[in-house]
Amino acid sequence: MRTKLQYLMTATLVAVAQPASAQSLEKVKVATTFLGLWDTSQPSLCAERGEFAKAGLDVEVTSTRGGSENVQAVVAGGMDVGYSPGINSVLAAATQGAAIKIISSEFRGQNDSFFYVKADSPIKSMDDLAGKSVAYSRPGGASEAILLALEADRKIDLNLVIGGGMDATYTMAMTGQIDVGYAVPPTMLKEAEEGKIRVIFSGNDVESQRSMTQRLIIGSDDFVTNRRDVATKFLETLDKCIDWAYANPDQSLEFYAKLNKVDPAIAKRGMEFYDRATLAFGPVQELDKGLKQAVAGGFIKAEPTEDELKKLMQILYTTPAK
Repeated sequence: MRTKLQYLMTATLVAVAQPASAQSLEKVKVATTFLGLWDTSQPSLCAERGEFAKAGLDVEVTSTRGGSENVQAVVAGGMDVGYSPGINSVLAAATQGAAIKIISSEFRGQNDSFFYVKADSPIKSMDDLAGKSVAYSRPGGASEAILLALEADRKIDLNLVIGGGMDATYTMAMTGQIDVGYAVPPTMLKEAEEGKIRVIFSGNDVESQRSMTQRLIIGSDDFVTNRRDVATKFLETLDKCIDWAYANPDQSLEFYAKLNKVDPAIAKRGMEFYDRATLAFGPVQELDKGLKQAVAGGFIKAEPTEDELKKLMQILYTTPAK
């Protein structure tokens, strides 16, 4: 007859042997900007493959429209992580007292944002943009940062217009409400290939933006402070998933194409905008330049002090050097 101690030992061994998915998972709520972009789709792909569950995480992904909305989802919407908000929107919220932490860089440069015109537009290049109406997503987003930098670099004035979502912006551009629309792959690549629109420039054509960290990963103060190990595990697991996506392009592109309801060839073209190195996690690159641009753009009144930056920056994980 088995003793009570033997039953307890057997139960303990069974619990230890069970995979993480069979045990209690740590819930992580993630708000990502514009779900469907190659980089912002990575948390969803990782979750679908079951990699978060294997690591003991139950990750729930919600889409937001642009940087400011993404930050607000963390500040007031109960999200643990904000994935890919623009640096300007994050700095604006942080300097106003938002309880958030920057836990990693998410995307370096601006190569995935591009600006287009109708095929019959008289605008032929960046040299023709002065005084034209040019759309961006939301205040504080990456697309606005590109246009503000373009104005500063070229000493020109643009008529900046909030376009909101990319479909709405396309309608505005095609009906003449604005001169120039914005998009991020794979959106509008089909229209470009069909000759309906012409791409005028991409974010990396604005020289000052090429090597800066433009988009971030943020966490709520409560999440980073009280569940720091979970936040770190989320980043580490996701980083490995991104490695897998690049090592297995056929499988990851199938997911990417299905998510966006586009032809696999368009999905492949979209992925080509994203070099793996630009998605590396870790410290914010060229932060000094980013702070100066945030002041110049009116997002913050003054650069944060060294102590304020130390409190804001809580880099939890860095992609290992390859």
